[in-house]
Amino acid sequence: MGVLVTGACGFIGAWTVKQLLSMGEEVVLTDVSGDLTRLRQVLGDVGELPFVRGDIVEEGFIEGIVKKYSVEAIIHLAAFQIPQCRADPVRGGMVNVIGTLRVFEAAKNSGGSVRRVVYASSAAVFGPPELYGEGPVPVHVVLRPATHYGAFKVCNELTANAYWHEARIPSVGLRPQVVYGLGRDVGVTSDVARAIKAAVVGKQFKIRFGGLVDLQYVEDVAYLFAVAALRDLDGARVYNVRGDVLSVPQIIELIEDVTGVKGHISYEDKPLPIPAALDDSETERDLGPLNKTSAREGIEKTASYFRHLHSRGELDTSDLP
Repeated sequence: MGVLVTGACGFIGAWTVKQLLSMGEEVVLTDVSGDLTRLRQVLGDVGELPFVRGDIVEEGFIEGIVKKYSVEAIIHLAAFQIPQCRADPVRGGMVNVIGTLRVFEAAKNSGGSVRRVVYASSAAVFGPPELYGEGPVPVHVVLRPATHYGAFKVCNELTANAYWHEARIPSVGLRPQVVYGLGRDVGVTSDVARAIKAAVVGKQFKIRFGGLVDLQYVEDVAYLFAVAALRDLDGARVYNVRGDVLSVPQIIELIEDVTGVKGHISYEDKPLPIPAALDDSETERDLGPLNKTSAREGIEKTASYFRHLHSRGELDTSDLP
């Protein structure tokens, strides 16, 4: 299957490309950025992979790629993160909402060649934890996001639903939360990956949130995006993503234990405005069996990548204070 990945130069994008290639799929990459650093770090060799640089908001841009490369599925990961949306909500809406509309329009205008769209939603679609009571939060509940970013993701879920009912375009939206691993350096929840990096290089670092979070290793999340693109599912489906639910102090303890560096990582005791424990039983049913890397193993893998790059003088620490 020819799979187009938008935001391919990004964190989850690079790992998703790796998963697709490991499954033997043909992949086309696009991004507004021409920086292939993450792709090279994750893949080792980008080789002759087709890459089209451009802005998904531009009219006709995605349609042109779909036609030229006979795209059969689109994994849409291009987006602004919470800080970017907060700083410029209008531009954030253009990228996150209008960009998603461009993707679905390209699918609609493909003459049936695009069989499905898979897109990144987010756990940020949920409101504050007190809205949902005890226990894992199911997929279909009231969504009252506390950020522009979360509101844009809700809009995208509704957009996907409309394209199913009006144009019969199947879609899958995935709602990850705190995703970490090599290449994560943008957004508030990138602080876990950055804390691991800080410990590896012996720097002080303060995580900007506390409370309980759902920690998800990037390879598991990328695998889900790849599987969703290849699975024959109809409708406009949305799935929760779940990893290990831990408190931030527990995460810091794991980082210290794995790296052997004590006392360098602190945190701000301010919980994220979203529930930590999500019900992923529907995800398991339709996309399983799921890969669930333990927090310890994921932190070990991430620290190992950072150590390797650091030993070669190739570790970028410009995102650390």
